Amino acid sequence: MAYLNPNKLIILFLILGSLSKAQEKTLYVIHSNNTNGALENCYCPDNPFGSLEKRSVYIENFKKENPNTIVVDAGDFVTMNQQSLKDSLVAEAYGLMPYDAILYGDQELALDARTLNRLRGQLGATLVGTNIDRSDLFQSKIIRRKGLRIAVMGIVDPYAIKFYPDEIKSRIRLSDPVKAVKNEMKKLQNKADIFVLLTHQGYDLDVKFAKKIDGLDLIVGSHSQTAIEKPKEINKTLIVQSGKAGYYVGLVKIKMKRGKVVEKSGKLDTMKFELPDDPRIIEMIEEYEKKSGRMNHRKKKLLGHDH
Repeated sequence: MAYLNPNKLIILFLILGSLSKAQEKTLYVIHSNNTNGALENCYCPDNPFGSLEKRSVYIENFKKENPNTIVVDAGDFVTMNQQSLKDSLVAEAYGLMPYDAILYGDQELALDARTLNRLRGQLGATLVGTNIDRSDLFQSKIIRRKGLRIAVMGIVDPYAIKFYPDEIKSRIRLSDPVKAVKNEMKKLQNKADIFVLLTHQGYDLDVKFAKKIDGLDLIVGSHSQTAIEKPKEINKTLIVQSGKAGYYVGLVKIKMKRGKVVEKSGKLDTMKFELPDDPRIIEMIEEYEKKSGRMNHRKKKLLGHDH
């Protein structure tokens, strides 16, 4: 019987372990949706959470520790009632953050062409729209992180614009979202390791959508403003959404081994009042208050400016 040197066995196990670890890769996805023009904390007594002034620092700090991170937004970042000054400042604040891909929601698509073009110039991120017929949008984007290729697509379901006036609906051209995504995934078949879809249609439609398409790793949803604290997988697709008004930031962790996704998880991080502020966005808030003459009444009371 051959004698195996224990030292050689230990070395062999260490080599095999390091090789196995080298084949493991982790991707993080930071996601947001339905900011709805919220530049700052709502000062609500029941949930005094922050928004962009907190999110900016959160993303910066997380990416410093985890460079293998992508940042995406699933739309409706502007106000619901088209406040021009606030919308412009929100787009400028988004431009300060390292967003890799953004999907327009119905609130953006409802804007007139001039306004939307101006906001697009401030955003500084790639705009995706796999089923949106617009020349300024990409059908998908391939992002590279630590040897991983992540395909990001985006769709808006016609349901999201159902209740808009015909004048607005007539200028928003949407193709069938399921067909559009299937076609795009076919094109990207050998060009991506992970498939991420930004959607603007609501959680219920996200669930139905996931059942119709194989191979999607992650759906980042919006429109229904659902805060999903413990996301579930449907047809091997993790479905996430991070509420509204910037109260939360979503964080997804995707583990890969030997070129295959082996684990997915997601959570929400609350933009708590005690988290640090981005001074650049605080300046924008002050600019908004000065130019508009408006200040949150709860904030006035807190700061003693209610007289």
